[in-house]
Amino acid sequence: MCDLSKLYGLDGTLLFLGLILTVVFLFATALILYYKQITEGLDDRERYQILQKVGMSREEVHRTIHSQLLLVIALPLAVSAVHISVAFPMLVKLLRVLLNGDAKLFLLCTLGAFGAFTAVYLGLYRATARVYEGIVR
Repeated sequence: MCDLSKLYGLDGTLLFLGLILTVVFLFATALILYYKQITEGLDDRERYQILQKVGMSREEVHRTIHSQLLLVIALPLAVSAVHISVAFPMLVKLLRVLLNGDAKLFLLCTLGAFGAFTAVYLGLYRATARVYEGIVR
């Protein structure tokens, strides 16, 4: 029984460390993307003002800003989706060899984690777009 409690303790410790590192790296990535886009907005302010003086409408500026931000924020999500879809079969094989794991449960956990990352990135997109448009105007 003592060995089982040590195993649970080790699993709990690894789970805790994994969750903490995930949160730290996710927020670090979000902050880096956010401040990078805000800095670019400060640099692009004059260019957008010139384009508006030449005749570009506010709606066109709005669409341009959102397409630029969508590219910068959606690209890491797309790359991670491709990465996990390619790595998933090998991860399932490793899980089965090491722990005799359930592939369906692993798929649900993977989709849930990707959904959580997508929600964080969507919030980042909305916050960045709002501030970026405020800077450009």
